[in-house]
Amino acid sequence: MTSSLIIHHWLVDHASGSLIHQVTGEQRRLGEYQLKLLQVLADHAGETLTREELTNLVWERRIIGNNSLPNAIHALRLALEDDGKQQRIIKTVPKKGYILEAEFCQVITLADVLLPPAEEVSEKTLAESELLPPDDADAPVQPPVQPTLLLTAPASPREPRFWQWLVLVQSVLLAALLVVIARNYFSTSAPMLQEQNSAAYSNIRLVEIRRGGVGSSASNDLNKQLGPVLFSLNQHLKNRQVNMKVFFYTTGTALSYTMAFTNSCNSKQLSMNIINWRTDGAQLSALIYRESERKINEMAHCITKSAGDNVAAGAAGNAAQSTADRQ
Repeated sequence: MTSSLIIHHWLVDHASGSLIHQVTGEQRRLGEYQLKLLQVLADHAGETLTREELTNLVWERRIIGNNSLPNAIHALRLALEDDGKQQRIIKTVPKKGYILEAEFCQVITLADVLLPPAEEVSEKTLAESELLPPDDADAPVQPPVQPTLLLTAPASPREPRFWQWLVLVQSVLLAALLVVIARNYFSTSAPMLQEQNSAAYSNIRLVEIRRGGVGSSASNDLNKQLGPVLFSLNQHLKNRQVNMKVFFYTTGTALSYTMAFTNSCNSKQLSMNIINWRTDGAQLSALIYRESERKINEMAHCITKSAGDNVAAGAAGNAAQSTADRQ
């Protein structure tokens, strides 16, 4: 079962030997024994480990200097943004050893995001459709709001001048209203595509669609909720040689989330509208992972040119060997 270890918003990536920040994507490399020391402390989170225990578990009875363990602890505190004086994350227990506080550790497995079935997702609606090709990233343009015309009653023959003035005033007001609506419509800025920091993912690009009149960006909240899921999806995408672009924008409590999948011979797209997406991060993660994995599995397996050449060369070699055996 694949699992991810997160300590104080930093994802421990053993493949690259570094820590990756879940919001900014910043990457901080660690030494081999520093990374192993962090894993040992996380495996015993909330427990006090003596210097001797840490030395045996990390350096495995190798001969090391007296300052090797304190220096490694200091390096981990700097990487995790832990204050050396207050020691909120990794604490020094006088005359005993060191302890990693369990409240800063979070282990997420794929089972955590795959458990909720689709029918149990409360207050969320999913609308799936095959949309335009992935290269068309423009958001749909909403039709302009048509102004409501005011109809005037026919003038009374007894008071012709009064009704003539009334019609004239209404015409002027209607013209002014049309000018205001037209100015607001044509002055509204077109949707903007703002690419988010995707340094933590090799096969995923995150693009936020910023619409006119929309307030602050929701990308930070979304990254906090979907960081572990996107990291797991990135590994799956890398294994299948598939790239994914994510286009999203928010309107009030609604989230529009479109994923475009491409490889060398196939492309698919999935669009979802999710209501109240901030209320339950676990169910949102489960929904995104499940539907993304389903689309990835629907992608055709492509054979690259180099792989095809290798297959052809192998077939030719087998034929030549068979001819030689017959002779």
